[in-house]
Amino acid sequence: MAVCTSVLTATTVLRASADQMATTAKPEKTYTGTVTSVDTKEHVVSVEKWMLFNKKFNLGEECTYTFVDKGTGTMSDLRPGQRVRVGYQDAHGVRVADSVAQQPMRYTGMVKAIDPIQHTLLLHVHGMDKTFQIANDCEIVLHDNKTGVLGDVQTGNHVTVTYETPAETPTARQIAQTSATFSGSLTAIDLEAKTIKARELLDTKKFNVGDNCAIVVNGKPDGKLSDLKPNEKLVFSYDEINGINVVNRIAPADVSRQPVVATEPAGND
Repeated sequence: MAVCTSVLTATTVLRASADQMATTAKPEKTYTGTVTSVDTKEHVVSVEKWMLFNKKFNLGEECTYTFVDKGTGTMSDLRPGQRVRVGYQDAHGVRVADSVAQQPMRYTGMVKAIDPIQHTLLLHVHGMDKTFQIANDCEIVLHDNKTGVLGDVQTGNHVTVTYETPAETPTARQIAQTSATFSGSLTAIDLEAKTIKARELLDTKKFNVGDNCAIVVNGKPDGKLSDLKPNEKLVFSYDEINGINVVNRIAPADVSRQPVVATEPAGND
């Protein structure tokens, strides 16, 4: 009888625990939007979707945080303008977050203009322009994951911008310009085949010209292959694809590091 009583008591306790867990644990839900405010003292984050729906989430004690630029983080890494996916439970209308994962927002295009003083960047892609404010601590990533500075980003470069939208202003947090560069004198050009060759000392390279290649003439990235002159000293930005050099920017060597600053208000798409 004592054994039976013990078994019955243990079974009752297990059932009670299971019932309690079923009562407290809610089905996981998700919500994706842009962070509008963070209260680290009260452990509350507000997230807005489509400028229509704003939800507040209580950040649970064991809530996990992941970010695009650093992987695992903490609540203090949350800031307005980040796009996040919140995993949460809804207990009688009280939303408790179990996880917050930043979602990357990226835009790839050609640098049409850059203003290092105003910290603005104008990108052009598919006939449209998009303006970004450049954060003071914006990360510049170059070829082979080398760290660069804002001066390394030049007119005509093809870049990928990772950005956030604080106060609905697209703000660059990272600018990646990962093409390799080669400086040399133009030795041959085939306008029909869209290929060019350049030589520097004993090194000669052949390039296939991409359809969206920016040719910088007089500081503007709208030149043509026919504008290039034999023996002209040029800088080529290119990507090596399975042994083929595909050039996406050609600029005179003496002006290749002089950014063009927009003189007219740039439009947003």
